[in-house]
Amino acid sequence: MSGVTADVAAEAATAPFDGVYYEDSLPLEFLAGPLPEPARQIGLNADNFQLLIADASLDEARVPSSESKSDDDAQVLEDIRRLEHKVNVLIQLVAKLVTREQSTPGATPWRLYAGGVEWRGSGAEPAGTTGQVVLYISRQFPQPLRLPGALVASRTDEHGEWRRFVFRELSVPVIDGLERLIFRHHRRAVAGVRTHPRD
Repeated sequence: MSGVTADVAAEAATAPFDGVYYEDSLPLEFLAGPLPEPARQIGLNADNFQLLIADASLDEARVPSSESKSDDDAQVLEDIRRLEHKVNVLIQLVAKLVTREQSTPGATPWRLYAGGVEWRGSGAEPAGTTGQVVLYISRQFPQPLRLPGALVASRTDEHGEWRRFVFRELSVPVIDGLERLIFRHHRRAVAGVRTHPRD
């Protein structure tokens, strides 16, 4: 009976790490502690959702159409591009100021899934330890997601040990936002492979 229970637990731990993922190397930190109280969790979900919306809006790229445009349309597009450039410069300046004022964790290789995140590294906390993962998803926007959950069994590959963390109590909008974030980066990675095939 205990063997069956262990198998079920192992399957539950690996399920969040199946499917499409977003891979990067950006600041990440695990903070052990109790899961947030319901009122605090509502606030975390709201903050995470706003951050995901902001990241999506910054990540949008307007690709000029090959079709002929009128002079008025071309002028409007050019004005939008100039405005976007100014906004991006402003965001970069603010990001540098924020980075100077706050302590940011070191960059860590990680893979983000809709149900969890894994990162390369080791730690003393055993599987089952609850807490939050502080995860930066944008180089332009230096504000992190704060994702509550629990550590599960680690895995090891040729690169070393990967710690695994399963999300808990995320709202549906946050999960949808994570899925869209992952899909955008996965689609971009696939496009890059197709554009630059291996020899």
